[in-house]
Amino acid sequence: MKFKMSTKVMGAALNPAGGATLTVEPVKGGDAVTMDADIVLLATGRVPFTEGLGLENVGIKVGARGMVEVDDHFSTNVPGIFAIGDVVRGAMLAHKAEEEGIAIIEQIAGLGGHVNYDAIPGVIYTFPEVACVGKTEEELKAAGTAYKVGKFPFMANSRARAMGPGQTDGMSSSSRTRRRTACSASTSSRPTRAR
Repeated sequence: MKFKMSTKVMGAALNPAGGATLTVEPVKGGDAVTMDADIVLLATGRVPFTEGLGLENVGIKVGARGMVEVDDHFSTNVPGIFAIGDVVRGAMLAHKAEEEGIAIIEQIAGLGGHVNYDAIPGVIYTFPEVACVGKTEEELKAAGTAYKVGKFPFMANSRARAMGPGQTDGMSSSSRTRRRTACSASTSSRPTRAR
């Protein structure tokens, strides 16, 4: 399995024998190339569901994409009104919203709640599944952070073995800093991108 991140699809044609031929190019510019794929997962983004909530009735500012504007403490522009989860910036994940909810309750109680967004896992619900948490190897390199890469064979993963033949091929990769403050991994039952 290969992931083409920061790539836009310029064209697609179904192949008579199955799959598709895609014409893709880098989002930041560059030459278009064609590639054949058995399966194509297209992620086009999500938008918050804020229309019709009456936010304008109390004067809450909403950005161009419909997201409620908040500061670093989840406060809206209206004193005493906070917003978290899918209606604010960041990943639209239930476990991210849960962490933000805990943080805002701690703040209201005077405990200074905080969310470590690097510790919130992201997931793509595909077959095979792909997940990541923490900084990518590229982010660690760019920050000049010393790290070590670890690899783990899926053959040793009980879930991969339980899923049947052909599900134990490949490796999971993780990057860890010396102080273990950032750790990332990619997990699936087949080879995936290094995270």
